[in-house]
Amino acid sequence: MKLWEGMSERARVFINLAVIVLGVYLGFRFILPLVLPFIVAYILTWIVRPVTEFLSNKVKMPRIVAGSASLVLFFVIIFTVIFYLGNILIKQFVNFVRNIPVYLNILAGKLDNICSSCDELFGLAAGSVRAVVDEHMLKIVDKVKADVIPGITARTFHFIVKAVGFIGILVIIFISAALIIKDLPDFKSKYKNTDLFRDFTEVTSRLGDMGVAYFRSQMLIMVLIALCIVTGLMLIGNDYALLLGLSIAFMDALPVLGTGLILVPWSIISLINGNIYAAAILITTYLACQIIREVLEPKLIGNKIGIKPLYTLISMYIGLRLFGVAGFILGPVGLIIIITVIKLLNEKAPVSYTLDKGAKLE
Repeated sequence: MKLWEGMSERARVFINLAVIVLGVYLGFRFILPLVLPFIVAYILTWIVRPVTEFLSNKVKMPRIVAGSASLVLFFVIIFTVIFYLGNILIKQFVNFVRNIPVYLNILAGKLDNICSSCDELFGLAAGSVRAVVDEHMLKIVDKVKADVIPGITARTFHFIVKAVGFIGILVIIFISAALIIKDLPDFKSKYKNTDLFRDFTEVTSRLGDMGVAYFRSQMLIMVLIALCIVTGLMLIGNDYALLLGLSIAFMDALPVLGTGLILVPWSIISLINGNIYAAAILITTYLACQIIREVLEPKLIGNKIGIKPLYTLISMYIGLRLFGVAGFILGPVGLIIIITVIKLLNEKAPVSYTLDKGAKLE
């Protein structure tokens, strides 16, 4: 204790920060996989709370029945939306697979023209470049047959087992959510006066406010970008507008990747092929998506939760490096947890959490 009090303010700040960051990392790495279904269950109870309270207080249903009915209604709505969108996406994907031979023929024709132009440009014998391309293509096909296809076959059974396990997890989440709804008032009345409950409630409420603001903002931006892309692709008569629109919008939400990775080359190819209308629509769609993200992201995310977009990008990158694809969500969540805990510590034991003079941590 004396050693801690004898430390400089800056040293205590960095030690606190290091302990919080380490705690978040260890929690995500080892504890989160064990408690994730119950966290999801708690979030579900919060989502269906208005309907649950209405059925319980106005209709006079038993609380567990009201909660179960609310959860069933929620799952029905979600699965209906997924089924409707999934039906459209599957149809577009099937049409795309059926048309692959047509696209390959078109690609082969383009490839012949490019190879012939290269032969003329470099003064080579006719068919020289095409022979090299064909040789490399055969090697790629052989590698796919030897490595990729057996891997897909071997993983099919593993995927089925995972799907069955996922259904089991959904059942656990549903039962847990119903029980939480039933017992939550008792928990609150029993533990509401304890320091641990007050601290836990304060942390979770702040995390909820910041987390909901962040993910609601990201979802709103993603939906608007998806609508923009789907509209643009429909204007050029693309048969896979919904499939491509959702895929590109998801890519746009990932660090480094963005709508420009697909739309800009696509517009250039359309312009080379003489389709000026499609090129104009695609580049306009790209610019509109950039404007949506650049205008809305600082206002919806930075202003509401106090995290600059650069810090969000850094947290996504670190999350992806540490936890894989799940880190895309865990990174920003971890950043929100760190900032929330530091704010609470600062309020309880006021300390100027700065990294340098005038440079606030957040």
